[in-house]
Amino acid sequence: MVIAIAVISLLGVLVCAACLVYLHIAPTGLNPVRDAVSQYGITDYFTFYRAAALALGVASLTLAVALLEALSEANAAGIVFLVILGFARLTIGWVPMDAPGAPRTSTGLRHNLLATAFFASATVAAFLFTGTFAADPALSGIAPASGVLAWAMAVFSALILLTSVVGPLKTFFGLAERLLYVAVLAWVATVAIALISS
Repeated sequence: MVIAIAVISLLGVLVCAACLVYLHIAPTGLNPVRDAVSQYGITDYFTFYRAAALALGVASLTLAVALLEALSEANAAGIVFLVILGFARLTIGWVPMDAPGAPRTSTGLRHNLLATAFFASATVAAFLFTGTFAADPALSGIAPASGVLAWAMAVFSALILLTSVVGPLKTFFGLAERLLYVAVLAWVATVAIALISS
């Protein structure tokens, strides 16, 4: 059962990654170094953004279920943050960001809160599970990679904050966000593959 659930999680990562790759080669007019990933959600290609968000939401929730079944020692806090991550992604595609330069709205504020929940919960979950993996006989092999990716998420999250508030650095906001996406997807995929292989 754990293997089947982990396969669904891995498929979610692959679908998310495929949608994001497509968005980056589609003629959206967005600059991946400057513009937020969420900005794809207010273009004519918003369906692919929603699909990417849904796929990562499913991947996160199914990973939480698989870990509940597979771990020899429970990590309730880690599971909670994975569930927060999953629900943040499942809903964000229907709560669009405000267009750059447009007046701020309550919908845009809710979008920002969901995006923050995504980044923060992914980072915290990765840190929490790293210790659990190290103590688990079947998953100890991925503990070092989990730790590296957790720190990468923390660094990229800090860069997102920095590039969102420091004027000269704002042109690099999109790059910082995309690096965080890569780290999150890599972490979920690494754990899912380990569960499939164990």
